[in-house]
Amino acid sequence: MINRCVLIVKARKPFLQWVKSLPNPGNITLEEMNRDSAAYLLPEYENDHERDDLIERFVEVIFEEQLDGWWTNQPDWPSKRDLATFKKWFDVEFHSAVFDLVDAPLEDED
Repeated sequence: MINRCVLIVKARKPFLQWVKSLPNPGNITLEEMNRDSAAYLLPEYENDHERDDLIERFVEVIFEEQLDGWWTNQPDWPSKRDLATFKKWFDVEFHSAVFDLVDAPLEDED
């Protein structure tokens, strides 16, 4: 077990609508968008208040990662990327038990 929690981010309808407003979006559905959702390792938390603090602390980077995953041209990104907009555009799931079952060091691909 590692000292992290996992945050899984799932798109909601407003995010899908933004993707569909982009050039050549295809016929993507919300179900298809969420088939392989992004997962983020965040610091551990003790209670709901700390969990909410984690969202506030990392909302900007997570929001931008979600946008960048679908469209890399930043000028086309919505200018309003605050916590309230994030909550309208995405659902999140926290998981506090994270087990690393791989017998190899973690590698960062940055």
